[in-house]
Amino acid sequence: MYQMFPLLAVSLIVYGVLTLTGAAGAEWYELTFVTLPMVSGDVWVVSWGDLFLLVSMGLLFVELLRSTKTGSESIMNHALSVVVFVASLLLFIIVGGFGNSVFFLFMTMTFLDFMAGFIVTTVTARRDLAVGGGVSG
Repeated sequence: MYQMFPLLAVSLIVYGVLTLTGAAGAEWYELTFVTLPMVSGDVWVVSWGDLFLLVSMGLLFVELLRSTKTGSESIMNHALSVVVFVASLLLFIIVGGFGNSVFFLFMTMTFLDFMAGFIVTTVTARRDLAVGGGVSG
């Protein structure tokens, strides 16, 4: 069951709740999370949007590792990843609060997730078919 659930859906839900409820502020992703002084004298300002993208990239990494598995759970995960991408695309285009660079980069991650999943599954299936001797006809 958990293998089927796309992890980036969690990020989408978190972003949606924070944006649509306005509980963290209208533009929560621009609020400063931490300010770090650097040796160079620069000050690195990390926003909540930066943190959101960092966590989402970690989830994308796990999704890419999961995409190397085959089976019905993996196929269902890829199909649900397409749903997450389409939902993200529609939110980006239609709903206020989602048309910004933070969400665009997240939407790009959802695209990479489902594309990588289908490509890895296709390549793996071809390799398995070639190693198994193919289908004789």
